Amino acid sequence: MHEKFLQVNTEHLILRMPQLDDVASVLAIEGHPDTNQFRVKIPVTNEQEAKETLHTWRNNWLESKFGYWAVVESITSEIVGFGGIRKENWQGSPVLNLYYGFSPDVWGRGYAQEMAETALELGKKHVPHVPVVARIQPINKPSIRLAERLGLCHQPNLDSDHLMVFA
Repeated sequence: MHEKFLQVNTEHLILRMPQLDDVASVLAIEGHPDTNQFRVKIPVTNEQEAKETLHTWRNNWLESKFGYWAVVESITSEIVGFGGIRKENWQGSPVLNLYYGFSPDVWGRGYAQEMAETALELGKKHVPHVPVVARIQPINKPSIRLAERLGLCHQPNLDSDHLMVFA
């Protein structure tokens, strides 16, 4: 694993590689209807799908030495979200996909921005040759605002039929 990504402590969060026993948190967060209101992909609906999601994320770590984190609230030690950057291909080119998905219980606390800023900083420092993108549904105004606060700009030439791309 890339030591700089493996576990990162921020002001309010612990960002760590997802563990096999995080299945219940994956199901609770990735399967929550509010978390999924703007997603293109089908939400996680059962424990087996949560295990498969976790397996995919852990494989990203094994292949790339970094990937999406389990986001733990420092004060409670509870997993409140998942996110970060991972290597993907978009329109035939390698990219670092920026993702953030949080429990609605912690929305509005700035955790997505805190985590995303950390991911972008580490990506720029340790994987500078690969561009970062955030793929967002046009109706997902909160995620668009966050991408813009992070300094990402809409790239219409990279959009798909149902996603806006910010880089």
